[in-house]
Amino acid sequence: MNRLTFKIKTQIEHQLQHLGLYAGLVLAGLSVLLYFVDIKLFSGSTPHLYTTDSVVGLVSLNNTLSAILISILVTTFSVVFVVMQLASSQFSPRILRYFLYSDVRIQQFIGLLLGVIAMIYLPQVLSLVLGTNIEILQFSILLPTVISFYCLLISFPRVISHLSDNMNVASITNRIKLEIVEEIDILYDNQWNVGDALVYKRKSVDYSKDYIKFFWTGESGYLSEVNYALMSKTIAQLLGQTQDAHTYQKTIVGEFILKDTTPILVISFDKVISDDEKENIKLTLAPLLANIFIVNKYRSNTQDVNFGVRKLVDIAIKAISPAINDPTTCLNCIDHLGEIVRRLAVCQFPSKQAMSLEKKHIYTNEFSFNELIDFCFDQIIQWGKNDPTVVKRIIRIITDIIPHVSNPYNLMVLIRQVEEMELAKIYQSPESLSKFTKEQCATIEREYKRFEEKAIEKIQLMKLSGVLDQYKDSHFIAGNDCIQLLESKLVL
Repeated sequence: MNRLTFKIKTQIEHQLQHLGLYAGLVLAGLSVLLYFVDIKLFSGSTPHLYTTDSVVGLVSLNNTLSAILISILVTTFSVVFVVMQLASSQFSPRILRYFLYSDVRIQQFIGLLLGVIAMIYLPQVLSLVLGTNIEILQFSILLPTVISFYCLLISFPRVISHLSDNMNVASITNRIKLEIVEEIDILYDNQWNVGDALVYKRKSVDYSKDYIKFFWTGESGYLSEVNYALMSKTIAQLLGQTQDAHTYQKTIVGEFILKDTTPILVISFDKVISDDEKENIKLTLAPLLANIFIVNKYRSNTQDVNFGVRKLVDIAIKAISPAINDPTTCLNCIDHLGEIVRRLAVCQFPSKQAMSLEKKHIYTNEFSFNELIDFCFDQIIQWGKNDPTVVKRIIRIITDIIPHVSNPYNLMVLIRQVEEMELAKIYQSPESLSKFTKEQCATIEREYKRFEEKAIEKIQLMKLSGVLDQYKDSHFIAGNDCIQLLESKLVL
């Protein structure tokens, strides 16, 4: 139901993106309709609403308004492209679609202006083509005047205000975060509970058995989405309800796929099958893969949480580069990344849809929590480890997340992330005093002590509640190594 709701919402949003075009076409059509209404009502002896001089004055006024609207339209395009250029160079080229393609309000405004310009000139053109007197233009010349003033006095100031807010980095990063959180709520709506597997591990193909490997035969591009419902239906119809076949997705959503090179699907069989059966399966399934695996020239937010993370990380590392030197923007990105990590830290991996497909022997390919943490912080730490403000914020964010974590493995990942920052080597060495002030070094030390206290406190709670003892059994994935590391913290 969540996925269906998301698809309906996406389709509505897709149509809203073209609302500006629809509005322009509707206004143009309305203008033509009103023109023929004017002919019907006022071509005879019916009294006109206003005199011929008034009509000529309105036509002149509308022509002046159209020139103003065209100037505003050109100005709006110029401002949008300037903003896009600045955003691309200062933040990230991956956020450009926000400023025109995905901005419904800008689309509506541009469509409205084009529609009003069409309303102004269409009645005049029709009068010349059909040879009618201009004095019959009553409704068809009054309505565009009213809408033109609406554009000038109400719509244009609102768009300027919208653009000024839209180009603000805080708005950009917050919108990216909200898109990621929305996708997380759809994909990972199950929280991790004691008894679930500690860590998600991808299923590997047993190539010693009979198998069929499918390569991508379409155009090269990024895997933007996988239609799992169609995959499940297709595999079920093709292989039936046999328990002898296992289907493995080889690529992760967001990866680049090369034509005729990248394997995307493998079907493994527990029993030996003939070459004719393999060929029949290939001929049946291969043409359907283009509908199952959606490949585009760019990545999308659907099913691709890492793409949103990638955008925030790009903005963060550009902000702390010497060319930009804007650490506040980096801190803003770290805050939003912390919110994303906090939500995923309590989720069960893989996604709910993936777990339901495993019951049908269809194994998806997704990222793990450990990989997510690397995506979020590794590059920021690499470029910002010598900035005490950035380091302190990362430690603080992870410290604030720790109390919410119930999965021992996720807790271990967060602890390792801070420990692998090598803070002692950077901020407690003799050379550190030449780079940093005593206050900066002391601040990092206090943040790290607070992190250790929170981590030990959480491990003690897990120990007292019996969670650690429950996962010492080797049949849990990565159980022993994880528990031993956590318990070693209590000894220290």
